[in-house]
Amino acid sequence: MKPKRRIGRNTLNTWFWGYFFIAPVMLGVAVFLLGPVFYALYLSLTNWDGFVTPQFIGLRNFINLFQDEELYIEFFNTLKYMIGVVPCTIIIALCVASLLNTNIKGRTFFRTAFFLPMVTMPTAIATVWRWLFNSQYGLVNFLFRPFGLNPLWLGDPQYIMTAVVIVAIWSGIGYASIILLAGLQNIPKNYYEAAQIDGAGPIRSFISITVPLLSPSIFFLTITSMIGAFKAFDLIFMFSGGGISSGPISMSVRTMVYGIYHKGFVLMNMGYGAAEAVILFAIILLVTLGQFYMQKKLVFYD
Repeated sequence: MKPKRRIGRNTLNTWFWGYFFIAPVMLGVAVFLLGPVFYALYLSLTNWDGFVTPQFIGLRNFINLFQDEELYIEFFNTLKYMIGVVPCTIIIALCVASLLNTNIKGRTFFRTAFFLPMVTMPTAIATVWRWLFNSQYGLVNFLFRPFGLNPLWLGDPQYIMTAVVIVAIWSGIGYASIILLAGLQNIPKNYYEAAQIDGAGPIRSFISITVPLLSPSIFFLTITSMIGAFKAFDLIFMFSGGGISSGPISMSVRTMVYGIYHKGFVLMNMGYGAAEAVILFAIILLVTLGQFYMQKKLVFYD
């Protein structure tokens, strides 16, 4: 039996100062991240209006939620929002990043212009786009009227989700383009030179070299974009008129986070809203774990 190896004083000293310097960060994570997660889990098992003492009711909130039609409407609206935003944003951003990676005139200006929506408050973005989508005075319908089209973007349940998706794509292209541009600049040029010698054209080089070597950046964007889509709230809140109404327009665009807000802070049923938050957390966790499983097959590293 081998004798136990004693840990030296220098190693202990290194460990002490290492944990000492990361302690503030770990304390912040425990207080502002892990603490609210466990507290929300506790609230999901109670009946609480935000004022009186919470009453423990077990799994009744979850049972009622799975029997609530609104939960399924919110889930499918979230799914539609995610399917509409994530692939389109990444595909358009990939095209934009490829163009910004070339020697075009005004390249610095275009990089800044595409990134500007990312540093703009979502409230300001939603306010401007609400005017653009105005059916009477908006610029969007002004361009559509010569073709005989005049959709009620904000007043018709069939169009309001499309309007929100368009705004979300527009506001997310800049960030995604910067990430993909950084990935493009890390691809060695000799790969393209070798492909050119072998007779590969630009499209073939893009499919066989750019996309595989850019897959880590695409994978990162896919995860963060899907999580962001599941957490969508600000644009939904602004486009639905403030979150108080439960009419057909509001219900056609209501996502799960919007539903959590409505149940918890409008209807003042904190336990019911916390139960939906726990369900959303479980969905995001399962989707993320599935993406990490697919990473082994779809992500390639140089």
